[in-house]
Amino acid sequence: MALLKHLLKNVRRPEIDFATLRLTRKPNQFLMMPEDMISGRVHAKSPVFSIPMTALVKEFSLVALADQNVEELSSRQIDGDNIQLEYVAYSKLVGYPDTITVQFMALENGTSTLFIYSRAHYGYRDFGVNARRALSWLAKLKQHIIEV
Repeated sequence: MALLKHLLKNVRRPEIDFATLRLTRKPNQFLMMPEDMISGRVHAKSPVFSIPMTALVKEFSLVALADQNVEELSSRQIDGDNIQLEYVAYSKLVGYPDTITVQFMALENGTSTLFIYSRAHYGYRDFGVNARRALSWLAKLKQHIIEV
């Protein structure tokens, strides 16, 4: 399994720009965006949290990295203020990688929100794995943070 995981790990991961992101026809992806940023098809609308963006980044990272087979790949600043993190989650049986890109955005009055794009790199269907993971992480996050 370790060798297969290593071989599958090196997939192409272009930087994600949520302002121009459009879903493909494949059902093996999940997209969540703030309501006022939606310009195409999405699966869910992002909540607004009653904490500053830096606290949201910290809490989200704790939730994501608590899952087995999840690693943080990168972190970068977007537009000077927003932060974008990228994670990889490996399937339990074979080790197929899914990439999860999360962008955090500060809002007014010390509130914040996030964008989530989770997708499989291999195959056509994911049987809802990306959606379940993203929604599970969001539910765990909400247990720690109050929504506005």
